[in-house]
Amino acid sequence: MTELVHVGMFLSWCHQDAEAKEALLGQMHLDGLAGMRISWWEDSHLLLGEDWRRRILARLDGCDYGLLLLSPGFFGSRFICEEELPRLFGRGVDKVLPVMLKRVPMDGSRHLHGVDARQIFFGSGGRCFTETRGAGRERFALELATKMRERVLSDAS
Repeated sequence: MTELVHVGMFLSWCHQDAEAKEALLGQMHLDGLAGMRISWWEDSHLLLGEDWRRRILARLDGCDYGLLLLSPGFFGSRFICEEELPRLFGRGVDKVLPVMLKRVPMDGSRHLHGVDARQIFFGSGGRCFTETRGAGRERFALELATKMRERVLSDAS
């Protein structure tokens, strides 16, 4: 029997994108991925009265990967751009899994804080998640889960 790779995943997303985030995560079926077990954390898990900034930064520093749900709102968030992104792919750190949740122009018209230098996941035909419907959404989510698994298992070997 193969040993499981345990992965701590930090979910980085913009709260304006909550509906799209939930739709994507709901169709990824990550519990069924062979060879790995993922534990998630996102700022929605903060408890009443917690020091939110300290808790988020500690989770960022302790995670194995950050799943970045890219959107215009994501890049408009000062906290994401100034606090989260530098911790997820600063000097000597390479733990980002960027996903195009909502279309962000990649034409140089926006400051993408280095994310554009990374391989970003798009669905078939170069679509972002919100540009898919029905079975296309499920296909996007399952292909993303497969690509995440490939990355994690490759890094673990």
